[in-house]
Amino acid sequence: MAVFNYVAKNRDGQDVRSSIEIGSRLEALDHLRKKGLTVTDLVAVEHPSESASSKLSSARKRKVEGAGLSSGGHMARRVKMTDLAIFCRQLAISVNAGVTLRDSLESLGAEQENLTLKHAVMGIVEQIGNGKSFSESAAKYSRIFDSMFCGLIKVAEESGKLPQTLKQLASYMERADKLQRRVRAMSTYPMFIGIFFVLVCIAMTRFILPKFTAVFSGLGGELPLISKTVFSANQYILDHFWVILGMTAGIFSALILYARTSDGIRRKDRLVIALPLFGKSIKKYILARFCRSLAIMVQSGVPISTALEICAQATGNHHMKKAVMDARNMIMTGGLIASSFEKSGIFPALIIRMLSVGEESGQLPEVLENVADLYDDQVEVSIVTSMALFEPLVICIFGAFILVIVLAIYMPMFSMSSGMH
Repeated sequence: MAVFNYVAKNRDGQDVRSSIEIGSRLEALDHLRKKGLTVTDLVAVEHPSESASSKLSSARKRKVEGAGLSSGGHMARRVKMTDLAIFCRQLAISVNAGVTLRDSLESLGAEQENLTLKHAVMGIVEQIGNGKSFSESAAKYSRIFDSMFCGLIKVAEESGKLPQTLKQLASYMERADKLQRRVRAMSTYPMFIGIFFVLVCIAMTRFILPKFTAVFSGLGGELPLISKTVFSANQYILDHFWVILGMTAGIFSALILYARTSDGIRRKDRLVIALPLFGKSIKKYILARFCRSLAIMVQSGVPISTALEICAQATGNHHMKKAVMDARNMIMTGGLIASSFEKSGIFPALIIRMLSVGEESGQLPEVLENVADLYDDQVEVSIVTSMALFEPLVICIFGAFILVIVLAIYMPMFSMSSGMH
């Protein structure tokens, strides 16, 4: 028989700390689960094989942490949304199968290929072993596990619904990652055209036009207006290349620095959702993410005031964040959810109407999920439409530039040919 110290949650979400004497770890898990307890930690205190396993686990953990630090710490490599979604899905399955949270995290951490996520998970395992909760431990890695993740995990720990919450988080991340990958895939072709256009401009300016300028200068005679304009502009660019490059770099640097200030962030975020071609798609993408994250938080039992505060950060847009926080403040003073969002003046009529329906029917999470699904579909359609318009626009600009260059080169030849006749 072995003695196990355990930490668990009862059906009321309260912490239960005690010990149990039983034959094995699996028997202990099964016995505690039958008593209605959700085990968050289970440690053997007398079983020799478990003690050896614990030492081996500690050694492996130190090795992993050392590898993570030698690679530049937990900031060595960015963690993709796909990696987080898979991690949440696997953790939900493991915890739901009766494996303790600490053992599940340690097992998943050892299997992670992403060193940044591996280091973070093993760090969380160590902190849970020191008595910290999962949400408190994850909050120390805020660049990987955001405020929404930590807030939902905290509520799940209190309610004893950790597997269900992890599944919801995994589904949310999978949808967000799917949409992001579609956006990247659709923007690949226009980006390729743009880069090719820039390379052609550089080649024409640096190598081709100077040769024709020298040829026509040696022949003498009056050049057509379009040829003189193009050759003069090209020569001016070549003569003042470093000055133009320095001024361009200076302007871009100033804009980047300004965009990092509080006023610059506000203006940039307002401009992003007001862009003529892509602004509507970006706004719908933000609204879809906001509605889905709010639905998950409300469904998990997070108070609406806390949920709105966390979801405001999840929008990633200062202009939208301010509108959400203004609505939250009105709700806190007794206002209805739908009317508070309507007064912000930035949320479309569809969301206001659906919020009102959800508020009256008591099915706010379900309504928000439906709105998020609708906006996800609209974002995809908007992106396809925008790219369909953007591609011919880029091609027309590229063609116009080439046409001007060709005319500038061939017009003098036509003039000389006419003169000879």
